[in-house]
Amino acid sequence: MTAAPKQPAFSFHIEGSEPNIQAVPATVLVQILENAQRAFELIGVHVEGRGIKERARVSSATSHRFQMVCQVPVSGSYALPVTIGGTDELFSMDLANKAFDIFRKLMEQVSAHCIDGLVAALPDDRIRRRVLESVKGMSPRADAQWKLSLYDDQNVSFATFDVKTIPFVENTLVSVEQREAARIVTGELKSIDFTERKITIIYPPTSKELVCIYEESVEDLLYEKRRDLIQVTGRVLLDEQGTPKQIIDVTDIRDLDLSTLVIDAIRHGTLFLKATSALSLEPTLDESKQLLCIEKNALGIDVYATTREALLAELQEQLAMLWQEYAQASDEELDAPARQLKQALLKRFSEVAHAA
Repeated sequence: MTAAPKQPAFSFHIEGSEPNIQAVPATVLVQILENAQRAFELIGVHVEGRGIKERARVSSATSHRFQMVCQVPVSGSYALPVTIGGTDELFSMDLANKAFDIFRKLMEQVSAHCIDGLVAALPDDRIRRRVLESVKGMSPRADAQWKLSLYDDQNVSFATFDVKTIPFVENTLVSVEQREAARIVTGELKSIDFTERKITIIYPPTSKELVCIYEESVEDLLYEKRRDLIQVTGRVLLDEQGTPKQIIDVTDIRDLDLSTLVIDAIRHGTLFLKATSALSLEPTLDESKQLLCIEKNALGIDVYATTREALLAELQEQLAMLWQEYAQASDEELDAPARQLKQALLKRFSEVAHAA
């Protein structure tokens, strides 16, 4: 008797970025599953032989046909097995296998940072760009304490997403010219107009409304529950006074993230510092609400940037500079306050040689 064919299956393995990190927030799991489900629905539209035109809504039938069904988690690093498709009359084994094959190839190419491979795996540009936006949602941001690996049903890893994944995807989605012309503006979300493909925010420095015209590929981001303050990336048009009046060619929309930055290591060039205990830092906004700031006088930290990722980069660079100029200096070269800073740095960090 021939065994019934199995539904496509794979698993998510969520691991700490360091061996001593063995837990992640539940929101991380929700974020990964929601974005993976969106990716499968979009790929499902493609394998059904349809394309996405101006509107990007996926039919309920397609959503149901390509739903991910979670199984019992596996012990160890958090491993969550899933299968593709249900068991009712809408399910098609052939379509499910085609969708998973495209999904796997895309994830492999993202993991390998291969742009040409992405195009070969999914030629439809509109759908591919939206799937890549979902990949961003599945991936850890710069300061995340976790990484994601995907394993097939034979327990073979076919993709890993870490803090380098989002920059690769963003560079794939946004041209060099757009990136060079883009600015990031933080504002209070007022309204969304899906018909005209625009959002309106209140710009804090002037308290005026700012219309933002977004690109099609980021529309899915707007269906998520948005908080009051959001960050919009695009080309900013200025009025006669030199203040923003409109943002066009919007390529990214995200909630303003002021959650605690937890630092357990500093990597800058060849320098690798390991924290004796995790350093928790609270980002705040400056008066204009356009810059994220971190200040910790005891360690000589005073940094600011427009985004969380840039803030982390500034923090890494400043701590590396402080380490080289104070922690590595002899006491004779330093005055009393500088020696105090040196001891604070030496108490908080230790230098690790030949770090990977």
